[in-house]
Amino acid sequence: MTEPTTAPALERIHTWRKRLTDQTVVSASEVQDRLFDLYGDLQPLPQLEKLKPWLSLTIQRELFSAGELDQFLAELHDEIDAESA
Repeated sequence: MTEPTTAPALERIHTWRKRLTDQTVVSASEVQDRLFDLYGDLQPLPQLEKLKPWLSLTIQRELFSAGELDQFLAELHDEIDAESA
């Protein structure tokens, strides 16, 4: 069962991944907005550190592929899910 502290992050990741199925590329500003939302959800968790390099990338890049974001989010989801198990 998922702990209450991880549920918002897992739900946000699920929603984002679902939305990515209809996209090929995503703007850096959208990625940044969604990462900041996740940042708030992950505040008490060690997975927060995984977001920091991606936030830096949003300053350096204009676009992200939906595939690379989906892969990152899948890994992040699995780590959060494993920790809460």
